[in-house]
Amino acid sequence: MNKKPILTNPLLKLVFYFGYRMDGGFTLLSIKKVASKLVILAIVLTLISIEIKVVKASIKRIDNKELTLKEAIYLGLNRAKTWNKNASLTRITSVDENLEGSKGETGKRYYWNMEFSASNQKLLSIGISQGKISFSREHVGDNNGTIKLEDIKFDSPYLLNIAKKKYGLQKGLDWATGYHYTLDLIEGKPSITILGTDRNKLFTRISFDPKNAQVTGAIHKVPFGGGLISLQKESNSSKITQKGMALMGITAGKRNLVTWGDRKPTQFNTANHPFLRVSSNVGKKWTDLEISKYVKYAWFNPEEELYVSTASEIWSNVTSKNKGNKILNLKKEIENIDYSLNNNIAVLSDGMVYTTITQGDSWGKHTVPESLHTIQISDKGELFILTQNREIHLKNKDKWNAISIPKNVGIPWDMKILKNRIVITTDSGLWIRDISGSKWKKLQVDEQIFKLIKKGQNLFGITDRGAAIYEFDFGNETIEKIEKVYEAKDNIVLDIDVFQNILLIATIPNYVWEEM
Repeated sequence: MNKKPILTNPLLKLVFYFGYRMDGGFTLLSIKKVASKLVILAIVLTLISIEIKVVKASIKRIDNKELTLKEAIYLGLNRAKTWNKNASLTRITSVDENLEGSKGETGKRYYWNMEFSASNQKLLSIGISQGKISFSREHVGDNNGTIKLEDIKFDSPYLLNIAKKKYGLQKGLDWATGYHYTLDLIEGKPSITILGTDRNKLFTRISFDPKNAQVTGAIHKVPFGGGLISLQKESNSSKITQKGMALMGITAGKRNLVTWGDRKPTQFNTANHPFLRVSSNVGKKWTDLEISKYVKYAWFNPEEELYVSTASEIWSNVTSKNKGNKILNLKKEIENIDYSLNNNIAVLSDGMVYTTITQGDSWGKHTVPESLHTIQISDKGELFILTQNREIHLKNKDKWNAISIPKNVGIPWDMKILKNRIVITTDSGLWIRDISGSKWKKLQVDEQIFKLIKKGQNLFGITDRGAAIYEFDFGNETIEKIEKVYEAKDNIVLDIDVFQNILLIATIPNYVWEEM
């Protein structure tokens, strides 16, 4: 008795079924024929599968398409015409993204935002993402004129080539990655601007008349200022060294000074060429310490040993001959550090606070109630936090106890712990209280203090953008006077310390547009 073959694959069942019906049952010959048909079918299915993959890949390339400025305009215009047949372009700009594209190197970008106008009040904003309209929103705004498409005779790839050849324009690496493109009306005339960096990595803008590809402007942001300012308190005379550098910090020990920062900063990056240097003769001569990473903090302990923090590590006993000992290595970046006069250390990283009262031999780990703004540690090892909600808490065993702040004191902007005192600056002024007390005392300051800087036994206050520096004298456990010690003017102050009665001010450059 002949039995039909047992098959589980539906496709094979179908083929065998037709083979069986056509051949009137299975014989050795019919089985060979069916096998031959199966081979042919497998080849056909393979070819179909390959074709499907090719089509899908083509669709994917279309969906992920980078566009030139003009291509983006026409894609957006098609949508704008469905909104209003009289829609006209007012402006367009490329937008940063993290996709694996050319990032403007070809004159094309994945993301574009643009605006169209149909009347004096109605505007339509359109976004393009990977060759498709990603959003369109109508809103009301001022119409400052429209751009005629016939005036845009030259596209972004052609103009980028000119900018590269004539000005050596390079792609941006920090604030705006790659090359970016804008089209706008400048004094009633259309203007295409390409953004990138020059050969010195300075932020650069090259503008063109899109009707004839003529350069109408070439400017870059150049640094001025920056460096270490040394101010003699008695004579009020000052000098500046390390000019043009971005000095991110300064710390003074009993015999040595240390500065750190960037030798060749740009407007959006102060970690291009990091340095760490020490001086034993009041800054007359500096010695570079071995460092390949960006320094975030540095300080001396009471034995004049230098501690240095990079992005996620802390090193102790760093010298010109020894890179030091690694005492802490974290997975995430260090966000904030504080150290007391006797070198108790507190470190904030990834929502956790790490503390040591043994100068790094052992560390404790503390969870925090919420995101933090500032951490502080006292000589007794007491841990204080200022949260992002501007609440102050003190760690007591396993609990965080809130420190009461009356309404008239206001909302804390910054906090420091020094000599058994809590000092805060708020929207209503400068306030102080004992750690063990409960009464807040307001201190008279002529200007609003935005930031507090603690260095050893010294406390400084900085006004908005470091415009002025105040020094607070704690005296015999009480603040007896607050004195303005420096008017910064055009300097941007980041850090302060005092060494042998010399006020040391670490500044970074400011940046202004200058013709190329």
